[in-house]
Amino acid sequence: MKKLILITIVFFNLQLSSCQKSTKIATKSEPIEKSITDQFFKEFTAIYGDNGLLQTGNTDLKKGSFEIYLISKNGAKQWFDNLNAKNKYEITIEKLNHSSPNEIAQDFDIWVFYTNKKYLTELEDQSLGNKIPGLVELYYLKAGTSKWKKTREYQLKTDEDKIKFNDWKQKILEDFLSLSNKQNINPSSKLSAKWIGIYNAYFSYGQIGGENAGWNLRIEISNDTIKATGDGYQISFSDVLTAKEDGNKLILNHYKNLSGYTLGEKMNPEIILTEDKEDYFITTKWIDKDIITKSTKFGFEISKEKQ
Repeated sequence: MKKLILITIVFFNLQLSSCQKSTKIATKSEPIEKSITDQFFKEFTAIYGDNGLLQTGNTDLKKGSFEIYLISKNGAKQWFDNLNAKNKYEITIEKLNHSSPNEIAQDFDIWVFYTNKKYLTELEDQSLGNKIPGLVELYYLKAGTSKWKKTREYQLKTDEDKIKFNDWKQKILEDFLSLSNKQNINPSSKLSAKWIGIYNAYFSYGQIGGENAGWNLRIEISNDTIKATGDGYQISFSDVLTAKEDGNKLILNHYKNLSGYTLGEKMNPEIILTEDKEDYFITTKWIDKDIITKSTKFGFEISKEKQ
């Protein structure tokens, strides 16, 4: 991976006096959670970035310093390449900048390098820097959740530790990107064997104009690709999906549209496949409220072809 070039942002002046040691920890995060939720997290500044690593943040002597990084839950490279292929990267960034932090947190993992206001001081050029001694804490919010976790901290002890701190932070970000991309490359090849196969379901609208109306859904899961195809009354689409196992559920996220309607681009997950005692069920926003096919507590039943 090319070495990340981290941009010095106004809000987090990297006159950080860093320290000799970093520590991995797992503690409760009441201070950061309250600060972000009640104060800063309502005031995102411009979001920008490259290669799937986005950043934003702010600094205020009354609130603290927040350097924030965002990575799509679908994988940084996959997300970035998919948008570039559709020439939608700039448009997507613009939309993100008009979205609320809570909306963004549904689709992005968020990391915050946080400096408590008590460790900040105003410098001669009126920018903000870190006091010595000081402390920078790293917090994490998993996409779709609401609980912040403090994962690491870096103690600032001398002015000579600035380079060490930047190297520490850069290594962490590189690791995040690498892990994100590895988790989302050919995900179907890592799935349990029970998911591999072809699934079919029919969803009925009943009689319309004297004829039966409805549509067929076909999901093909192999070691190489995952494809969902819908065809029938007022619907036609073919999408490539990515997958992630979650217990007895297979979370299928949109990757790209091959043909037909593109509504799946706004559905993440696009489909959730659930297994219960070798029976399979799905939930998806493709199924509208006018469908009369009965659902179960697990979702709509879908049959798996025998191999």
